[in-house]
Amino acid sequence: MHTWSKIRQKLEQEYLAESLRGHLTYFVTNYHKTHDRDEGRAAIRLDGCEIIKSNFFDHMNLVWDYYSNQLPKDTPYPERWQQAKQIAFRAGEFYQKDFYRAFEIFDSQSIAESLQSENALVRMFALLDRRTGKRTLEKLRSTVGDLPEWLQMIYYIRLEAEHMPLAGKEPHQMKKAILFDLDGTLWDSSEQVTHAWNKTIREKTDRTEQFTVADMHNFMGRTMEAIAALMFPDLPDADRIAILNQCSEDEIDYLTHPEPGDEPPLFPGEEAIIRTLAKDYMLGIVSNCQEGYIETYLGKVPFADAFTDIESAGRTGLSKGENIRLVMERQGITDCIYVGDTQGDADAAKQAGVPFIHAAYGFGKVDACAASLDDIRSLPEAVKTVFERK
Repeated sequence: MHTWSKIRQKLEQEYLAESLRGHLTYFVTNYHKTHDRDEGRAAIRLDGCEIIKSNFFDHMNLVWDYYSNQLPKDTPYPERWQQAKQIAFRAGEFYQKDFYRAFEIFDSQSIAESLQSENALVRMFALLDRRTGKRTLEKLRSTVGDLPEWLQMIYYIRLEAEHMPLAGKEPHQMKKAILFDLDGTLWDSSEQVTHAWNKTIREKTDRTEQFTVADMHNFMGRTMEAIAALMFPDLPDADRIAILNQCSEDEIDYLTHPEPGDEPPLFPGEEAIIRTLAKDYMLGIVSNCQEGYIETYLGKVPFADAFTDIESAGRTGLSKGENIRLVMERQGITDCIYVGDTQGDADAAKQAGVPFIHAAYGFGKVDACAASLDDIRSLPEAVKTVFERK
């Protein structure tokens, strides 16, 4: 059995079509803290965005549902279990070990055999393979409608990459989208960030400033340059940015490994609300934070798989409004709402040309908004109302 790093290297560098290299990547991880470390998740990413994703728990829930409730009870166990797994595969539900098994099959047989495989993941690897040329792709048009919808999407992504006509098909159709600010909207890390920054300033600089949580509320939502200017107005730009960069680096370390009992709190009912919204809308996060901060939040919450895309000023150097538009263009979004808690968020939504919902339970006030929330649990109804008005 190959290690995942070797499998990924072969899939992305040896087998993947030239037209997709640098654009399409595979992702697999294990949940090491689970009972037997067998659980995990897998995803396929296009230009950094997860277009297909699944995890052990969703996979097994669907398999068990079909095995226990929907397939004939008189079918013997092994056959009925395999039938349930095939149904789950067709629905796009799989997990990391399915990737490993599919790769072993794919790596040991011809490309022609893989294109006809009953294993949908094996067939996916083959559709994306450099040895599957344009003639073969063209021949597959007549049968592609028999494939699972997610595998059809893979086929059309390959056609698009090869500049082949899609015959009226779109590679992937996106739902209406909700994009979120992070601080004060999805969590409140102000106490933890204040603690980390003050410690950095005390121990790694000759400055005497120590900031309060109220100061942090004022900082959050601003660009790193604006925050640095507020913190150290007497320093040259380069010097204050250097200090803030060190603060930000140490902040990520602390948020990743906080003192016992010092995890940033989420808002009441957040997981249920996010999972509910993800059923009907594409969800994403756009923040003015440094690169790695959104990823830290996603690494802490049990519903990270509900978010399709993220973007930050630290990665792109763009304004929040520009990053909202960037995510919309990247995902093909035409109908979008931005949810945030500050005037800066409202201004960004206006710049991006999308309605703004104010998370009034957060840190700031705004001049105008399409809707205002005192509780995140009111968000589904507010979103529905705002979309209906458009």
